[in-house]
Amino acid sequence: MKKTLPLMIFGFLWIVSLGWFGYQKASCQRPLATLQGDTTAYKEIWHGIYFSGQKAGYSVTVSQSLDGGGRQVSNRAFLRISMMDTPQQIKTATSYQLDRNFYLQDFNFVIEGAAEINVHGRVNGRQLDIEVVTGGQQQRQTIKLDGPVYLPDAIEPMIANKSIKKGSKYNFSTFDPTSLSLQPAVIEVQSQESLRIDDQSHWATKLSLEMAGTTSTIWVDSAGNTLKENGPLGITLVRETKESALQIPADDTGIDLLTQLSVPVTGMALDNPRDIEYLKIKIAGLDITNMDIAGGRQKVLDSVQQIVSISELKGNILDAIRPDSLEKYLASTALIQSDDPRIKTTARQIISGKKTPWEKALVISRWVNKNLAKQMTVSLPSAVEVLSSRRGDCNEHATLFAALARAAGIPTKLCLGVVYMDGRFYYHAWDAVYCGYKWIELDPTFGLNPADAARLRIIEGDLSQQNRLLPALGNLRIEILESR
Repeated sequence: MKKTLPLMIFGFLWIVSLGWFGYQKASCQRPLATLQGDTTAYKEIWHGIYFSGQKAGYSVTVSQSLDGGGRQVSNRAFLRISMMDTPQQIKTATSYQLDRNFYLQDFNFVIEGAAEINVHGRVNGRQLDIEVVTGGQQQRQTIKLDGPVYLPDAIEPMIANKSIKKGSKYNFSTFDPTSLSLQPAVIEVQSQESLRIDDQSHWATKLSLEMAGTTSTIWVDSAGNTLKENGPLGITLVRETKESALQIPADDTGIDLLTQLSVPVTGMALDNPRDIEYLKIKIAGLDITNMDIAGGRQKVLDSVQQIVSISELKGNILDAIRPDSLEKYLASTALIQSDDPRIKTTARQIISGKKTPWEKALVISRWVNKNLAKQMTVSLPSAVEVLSSRRGDCNEHATLFAALARAAGIPTKLCLGVVYMDGRFYYHAWDAVYCGYKWIELDPTFGLNPADAARLRIIEGDLSQQNRLLPALGNLRIEILESR
């Protein structure tokens, strides 16, 4: 299944498409020494979202002041994209409250796609209490904080009352609800300049935002409200009127992200990629130093030229002693709910009569492959939701497999990377299980146990790691040097 990681793409879209955005209707203003926090009693702001110049959606944000200081902000966003000629629509709703210092107090985030997932968070002293509701189940977790935390879309609270002297840099800690993780962010003041939007000139401060390995350019007004943002992957956010923001061509199915983000390949072609047991490739456009490329079946042969070999590792029936360090790969998480009674009951039924971890992993993978309809979806993958709906793409297959395998006592982690199909590499998700003293990768979406070698694992872990893949998007290139 040619499937990128839409939740990761959506995570990036969410970063650039939401937030408390403002708009100065006056013409060019004099530059200020600091960006002032906006205290307007009530605002309703609209933005258009574009992919490579093509309208993909809109965002509307309403903010209002609260008695005693602070603000309440709510946002709705709509995106229309295509996945292998299959139209997809994404709707989100976000609300959050800021105190008088523009610090985040609490938030609620809902994404509606193949499933509805609600993420609620509240700052409680030096910790962020998170609650995720999906499939009728609540999962709670706590994240320790070193200081104030922000939502990654809320640029204005980050830079309120900050100096806008060229070269000034500010570091922030943000919480990304699409990955349920803290992400560092750095904002640097670039310049002050006149920005023209819809035949109107605005005096703007130009900023750069570095987050999750990507860089965006943002123009803000004197209150710190976003006028325009250019991000990676050709994504642009532009302040528009309500009428203009809502104008999306009715016959437009949306830009096809799978095709746009697929990885170009040079070198030899692979006629039967699912039968490949060994692959030698050269990686360009991505620094592999901080990725999870080395280890297991993948070896870095030349770190300078970034030449990597991938060998198919087969499972065995040995029942090895499990190191304590693997306990985290058995844990239930907000979206891999291995302790849910429905997941545990299903796992027991599937593995009945099987003794070793590999035998159990095989029957679980085959069950997931057989019982899930192959359907493109755009949502955060939740194991309990997938178990109920019985449909999804590689994210849903990999997530449900991970939950069932962990419930069966098998250490399991997600693998995120690219898989070769039809002359290109496409972003894909699969799993790795610990069996017989080693990690074995398998692919419940394709029904491959073990997984073929015509793929590259880039990162591993769980949903919290997804943003590490962002630097690869639109930049990764692969040359195939050898295969067999």
